[in-house]
Amino acid sequence: MRVPAEERKEQLISATVELMRREGVQSVTIRAIAKEANAPLATAHYCFSNKEELMEAAAEAWFKNLSRFSSGVPVHLGLRKAVEEVAEGYWRALEEEPASILSEIELILWATRNAAVSPLAAKIYPAYEVELGNIFSSAAQGSDDQCLIGFPTLVRIFLMIYDGAAIQYMTDPKATDHRGQFFMMIDALLIKAGV
Repeated sequence: MRVPAEERKEQLISATVELMRREGVQSVTIRAIAKEANAPLATAHYCFSNKEELMEAAAEAWFKNLSRFSSGVPVHLGLRKAVEEVAEGYWRALEEEPASILSEIELILWATRNAAVSPLAAKIYPAYEVELGNIFSSAAQGSDDQCLIGFPTLVRIFLMIYDGAAIQYMTDPKATDHRGQFFMMIDALLIKAGV
C-alpha cells in the first residue's frame, strides 16, 4: 500500500526523534532513518534532500512539543510560582526522560557545530524564549509582579541554569543533590529579578 508523502514525512520525522533518543544524534543518517521508519531509502531521499533538512524537521517537531515541560503552569499565582512550576516540569522530564533531554542537548550541539550548513542553531533558544517568555510575562501581568530582568533575559538565564544542571545530572545522577542545587540557583535568579 502506498503511503502519502506527507504521512511518510511525518513517519520519518518520528523515526528521527526516536532514533536520536535511543542512539544519539550521531546515529542519524538518511539510511538509518529509512530503516527505522520501514520506508524505502529512495522515499526518504525524496522527502528530505539531506541530513540537515531531516534534523531541522526533527527540531521543529521538538519545538511544537515545548509545552510538555510547562503545560498547566498556574500563571494566576504569580511569576515566582510560574517559574518554580516550569522548573519542576523541566526537572521531572529530566528524571523521567533523560534520553530525550540528552538527545535534545546533542541536537543543540550538532546544530551549533553545523551552523554553516544549517540555520537550526539560531532558532533553538529563541523558540524557548517565546514559549517560556509568554508564560512568565503572563504570570507577572496577572499578579502585578514586577520583574527587574527582561523576560527574554530571564528565560535565557533560566535555561543556562537548567542546561548546566541537566548535563551534570546526566553524567552522574547520584553524585550530589543536583535537584536541590538546581532549585537553589532558580531561587537566586528569582531574588535577583526581585520576585
